[in-house]
Amino acid sequence: MILKGRRRIITNKEINKENLIDILNESLSIHNANVEESKRLIDYYLGKQDILDRPETEMSDINNKVVINYAYSSERDIQGYTFGKDVEIMSATGKNRREIKKLVDIMKYENSDLVDQEVSLLAGITGLAYYCVLPSREIRSDYMPEVPIQLHAADVFNTFVVRSNDIGNPVVMSVIYRTDKKYTYYTCFTDTMIWNVKSLGYNSLSMINNEITESVNPIGLNPIIVAENNLFLMGDFEVAVTLFNAINNIASDSVNDVENVIKSLLVLIGAELEESEVPLVKKNRILQLLGTPGVNLDAKFIYQQLDADGIKNLRENFEEAYKTVLGIPDRKTRGGGGGDTGDAVELRDGWADIEIVARNKEQYIKVAKKKQVGVVIRILQLLGELSEKLSLKDIDVKYPRNKRNNLQSKAQSFATLHGTHVFDPVDTLSMVNLTNDIEETIERGNKYWNERQQETLIQQQNSDGSTNTSNEANNNENKVEDKKEGE
Repeated sequence: MILKGRRRIITNKEINKENLIDILNESLSIHNANVEESKRLIDYYLGKQDILDRPETEMSDINNKVVINYAYSSERDIQGYTFGKDVEIMSATGKNRREIKKLVDIMKYENSDLVDQEVSLLAGITGLAYYCVLPSREIRSDYMPEVPIQLHAADVFNTFVVRSNDIGNPVVMSVIYRTDKKYTYYTCFTDTMIWNVKSLGYNSLSMINNEITESVNPIGLNPIIVAENNLFLMGDFEVAVTLFNAINNIASDSVNDVENVIKSLLVLIGAELEESEVPLVKKNRILQLLGTPGVNLDAKFIYQQLDADGIKNLRENFEEAYKTVLGIPDRKTRGGGGGDTGDAVELRDGWADIEIVARNKEQYIKVAKKKQVGVVIRILQLLGELSEKLSLKDIDVKYPRNKRNNLQSKAQSFATLHGTHVFDPVDTLSMVNLTNDIEETIERGNKYWNERQQETLIQQQNSDGSTNTSNEANNNENKVEDKKEGE
């Protein structure tokens, strides 16, 4: 299985009701090819890998099939490192914080974090995935549901987008379909229109007998957003499939080798067994040879065993190769008392590589996430849940990651740089790579320390007031005593 990423669906036509069927037919041929490859990648991720289809050889019936599912573990590591924490939606300009807080609460209630995980996982496996944002089905003129939106990760098998051939290839239409084995129902969205097509046939689109209904898109935005994993729409482990297959072959052949020893042939030299004796030898695994004097009798097993050290080295080379290709950190710890610290350790163990992978993925997924948030804002504004002054340009999306590795060295570097009184804290935090959320971190820190200063000042004022009161009381007592003594 050698794949080269999915293909984008591009049209040079302006979409309307008259040419909709032609465009759908042209798009479905590319979409179906993408679906077949996506199914193979998902199956591979779930353990249905090429080694399971290996045929038996004519020389032996020993054919073990071992799957070491490095595709699953690699995707788990990349996804966990890149999107292991919930996405943060925050203010990019410092304005409309209350509206943004309300937006975040509504999306959290509708399991936005789970949808993000599903979309990022599907994109990581197949190369692309889809956000879907729709108004709640429960919306009526006399009733407003608690959560007026629906957030979904659309099925990659029955969803696709069509792009224009203009500069940048913007998405001009999205399509989602379902079938009941007699008819196939297509729903096509643009920013302005919605077309529903009912076509006779199972998962197909006929050129005749199509029922098309047309309506205005009330949202004014396409509710289906494509999330791309990278420029070539490739899955994370797609480039390492041949390496995974080689590792599975080595593991399977190693098990074959063990079984071959167990099932090795017993050869008798200078002796012959009766047919009735053969089952007893197989059952009891004991052979006794009696022969005439002067005749050399011998019995030995014949088997061919692989070189264990050579196989181990070959497997380790392939494992190191796939980690290098995918940017997966090495679990092996280096022996001895090496003096590597800081960036040298990150480079040696592969953490710098997976950070590069994460940053590249993040940029593409972030584009789709911001568009999803934009559709949510539009729906909530139409329903009066958010004010019209809130704009997508006020929103920023952050993907926080764990930055605690090598924390002591980073903290020392930060303290040294900050102590020079040359760098802004924003630049200092960026240089030492302590956090992705630099602006918010500094803002929260300033707020915390300002509050602490205010509390300290109040405590000092109270303490000074108590001291003055105590001094006045002592002075009054002294005056009273002096007066008594004078009397």
